[in-house]
Amino acid sequence: MHNSFIERPSLAPGRHARAGRWRGAAIGAYGLLVLIIATVFGALDRQILVLLAEPMRQSLQLTDTKLGLLQGAGITLFAGVAAVPVGWLADRYGRRSVLAACVLVWAAATAACGMATDFPALFLAAAGLGIGEAGLSPIVFGLIPEIVSPRRRVLANGIYALAAIFGAGLGIALSGAMVQSLDALRPLLPTALQGLESWRLAFLVVALPGPLVALAVLLIRLHPQRVDSHAAVTANARPALRDYARAHLRCMVGVFGGSGLAGLGLAASGNWLPIIATRSFGAPAGAVGQGMGLAYLLGTAAGATLGALGVRLLGRRLGLALPLRVIAVGSAVAALAAALMPLAQSVGALYLLFGVQVTALIAGSVLLPTLLQDMTPAALRSRLIAIGSVVTVLLSALSPVLVGAMSDLLSARPQGLLMAVAGVGALAFALAALLMKGAEQAFVHTVQTIHPDLVRPDPI
Repeated sequence: MHNSFIERPSLAPGRHARAGRWRGAAIGAYGLLVLIIATVFGALDRQILVLLAEPMRQSLQLTDTKLGLLQGAGITLFAGVAAVPVGWLADRYGRRSVLAACVLVWAAATAACGMATDFPALFLAAAGLGIGEAGLSPIVFGLIPEIVSPRRRVLANGIYALAAIFGAGLGIALSGAMVQSLDALRPLLPTALQGLESWRLAFLVVALPGPLVALAVLLIRLHPQRVDSHAAVTANARPALRDYARAHLRCMVGVFGGSGLAGLGLAASGNWLPIIATRSFGAPAGAVGQGMGLAYLLGTAAGATLGALGVRLLGRRLGLALPLRVIAVGSAVAALAAALMPLAQSVGALYLLFGVQVTALIAGSVLLPTLLQDMTPAALRSRLIAIGSVVTVLLSALSPVLVGAMSDLLSARPQGLLMAVAGVGALAFALAALLMKGAEQAFVHTVQTIHPDLVRPDPI
């Protein structure tokens, strides 16, 4: 009797420990899944605006410059302006509640795009979409360390990065398939919706899941072992941020500027190739969505494979500089692909070159979340990532405007729009490669200063 009494408490801690580990793993898995779903939902809402740009242009009589303003200033610029305030709100009032509010905002803005009757109304709706999506990256990258254990952070970052990238391609493909199926489903819709133009109906349909996604975000639970540092962040963020920027400005300029220029180059292709495929090659919107989505998915798979191979082969040789070197080489390859675009004789060739760009950039992008977390102190992480997002967003906002304006200047040429896409993309990618390569030593110094125990990139 006495022995059995002693044995029970000796087994209980083991059972409780295992139960705690399973509970923590389940919390992390659910949270990561919801973050991925929210990211895919955001990509779908954004891509439907790109995919349906040509029918919107014809319906509302828009110029290419207005399309560029819509995609650049309307979405990207407002997302950049709102990123830091949204990141501050997330740190102060909770990342889950702010992210749920962001989901509701961009879902409502997507529906408003479908109801717009002129360019000003469409621009305001696009601005709302940008504001809603502004906090996605800063909140997600700040939330992942709170919903998974520290030893699983790198793995969670890699899973999220790959899933989010695949999700963007999936969003393009799903939007294309949805556009193709809308006319067949039209008789099943309420009478008030049956008479709407297809592009308006598409916006309303993709906005429907918004409240469910927001509810799922609110149900995310934090990992039991997380450390709450909100008080330290609130007390020390402003002076510490100033000190960090002064000490590590070269690293910030190289990483944030290089990432932003790479985003500018990819936006030139991603935002305008669907329009070129429809306008110059006569491809229907549904087929364009599927073609671009397939190129994105295949490019992502190839890029992730090359990135993992690069970590295994070059990780020890390059050490902490590996992610920047991979991004620099990828940007150079993407610049070459952009320069070759005016030579494309078919829409399939455009998809292929776009896939090459995606492949080249994804190889380094899968390491980007951990790269950002490693170069920033924990107390400043959300704000610094938000600043990086602002740089990327502001530079990306220039892309549609630059391409649209250059296209209008080259309107007399048969391939004016394609030449504009190639010129803007090639220049942006080349500058990104130079910035990333030049920032390698500064980045290594920054990481070693903040995390002296980190000697090489963690495996994904």
